[in-house]
Amino acid sequence: MLETSKAVAIILVFAVLVQFLVDRIKAIVGEKIMGYVKAPAWAAALGILFAFLFQLDVFAMFGYTAQLPAMAYVMTGLILSAGAAPIHELIEKVRTSRDTILMPGKIFEPEKGVRDC
Repeated sequence: MLETSKAVAIILVFAVLVQFLVDRIKAIVGEKIMGYVKAPAWAAALGILFAFLFQLDVFAMFGYTAQLPAMAYVMTGLILSAGAAPIHELIEKVRTSRDTILMPGKIFEPEKGVRDC
């Protein structure tokens, strides 16, 4: 159980890191370049890069051995990049919840925003 928790934590940390870096890349390169190279491509490239650099193999973390380690790294990198968007959405929901808690007497409705009770 501890090894599974550790594996999930590692995947989450790298997924958040990928999402953070993609957001920074968007800010740095601007909309013109982002029109040519979309955010999912940046996320996939970063995920695969991190998987190779840190030898992350999600299959090995769960006890499976790949015949081709490079393919396991590529697959892990794609998992990291696919996990970045859901992690970003989760973080946004937490921020929204926190903002709602910090505004007593207000109601937050996703479609309408914040309004008085």
